[in-house]
Amino acid sequence: MSLSGRVSPPATVEPSDAAPRLRSLATGSVAAEPLASGREALSQAVAWIRSAGWPVAVYALSRVVLLAVAGIVSAAGHKTLVEEMSRFDGQWYLKLAAHGYPSAVVHHQSTLGFFPLYPMLIRVVSWFGSVSYAVGALLISFAGGLVAVVLVQRLATRWWGERAGRRAGLVFAIFPGSIVFSMAYSEGVAIPLVLGCLLALSSERWLVAGLLAGLATAVEPVAMVLIPVAALASARKLHAAGWGDRSARMSLLAPLLAPVGVGAFGAFLWAWTGTPFAAYLAQHYGWYQQSQPLALLHVPIVKHLIEDPHAVLRYLATWNLWNGVLGGVFLVVSLVALFRVRRELSLGALEWTAGMAAITLWSVTTPPNARMILVAAPAVLVWVRRLRAGRLALFVGAELVVFVVASALTFSGHMLP
Repeated sequence: MSLSGRVSPPATVEPSDAAPRLRSLATGSVAAEPLASGREALSQAVAWIRSAGWPVAVYALSRVVLLAVAGIVSAAGHKTLVEEMSRFDGQWYLKLAAHGYPSAVVHHQSTLGFFPLYPMLIRVVSWFGSVSYAVGALLISFAGGLVAVVLVQRLATRWWGERAGRRAGLVFAIFPGSIVFSMAYSEGVAIPLVLGCLLALSSERWLVAGLLAGLATAVEPVAMVLIPVAALASARKLHAAGWGDRSARMSLLAPLLAPVGVGAFGAFLWAWTGTPFAAYLAQHYGWYQQSQPLALLHVPIVKHLIEDPHAVLRYLATWNLWNGVLGGVFLVVSLVALFRVRRELSLGALEWTAGMAAITLWSVTTPPNARMILVAAPAVLVWVRRLRAGRLALFVGAELVVFVVASALTFSGHMLP
């Protein structure tokens, strides 16, 4: 109908348009369009497999290797796989999940020395999945490690490109410290939260970054490094855009929400035990945990060696000593390499790694072993950027050997994770 009220003539198809369509129907060439769309869908699927499927495949293969190692060790030691994977701190987390915290401050080793979110998740998974606490703890660690490897690939891809991202997933999955993703350890929850927070900060998703940091500070005390990391990211945004910019003011959400987890835990301890510092007191007196510069000189083994240098040969066979010494060297060298490419990193990555290095290098009882370096993930990832293909292949080969040997020593109880 035209605007004048008269009926418009029916639209006609020009011969130049109709003829090709009739010819395609007659010859069947119309199938070319679905074929093209099918190829496009296939290419998209391949692209997804290469981006998301690669870290999943690499991580799954690394867990198969660890399962084989744990199986051999458990058979030799006449223990179950679950027992081998629940050693050391895992026993404390399982005890905390089963019995909770004591209602009074204690000055010895107790469940008060461990943060609550991981054991809470253990109870939830155990209840919903109708599995034991040990199995629930291992399922959480395994799933968290999978998420961590995917996030690692995303971070490295953002920094250095797709090829570096795939390599980063491999390097991270077989790093010796990744054994914690196959044990009842809280890193399976803490590391994905930290990596997610760093990704959110780089995208200026301040609310998400703050929420993830707040959850992380309820998992492990080292996650409190995220509080100054978020504060520095917010300060940079406010300095660049000014207080008049609404998105810059929104950046304050990250540092304000980051301490919520540890703050809530402290409030609970205050009501439950009478002091918000009950966890600190348990760690300080039960595990002699403290941080100070040159802390390495205060480690009991080092103090003894200083007093009696002739005893050095006796300690050379101590696996935990080598774990800490070699870890310290690797961490320092990685920090130097990371500093050289600092302009390529996203917000917070360098600060997080430096903060973790300070904590572990200053700790009297927690040396910079492979587990702590894994938490400082950029210190591991930087080598996919700094090493050329040939040297990176040697790096990965050596890493795989150490991964298998260190895992066997850990499952057998001869070396801490």
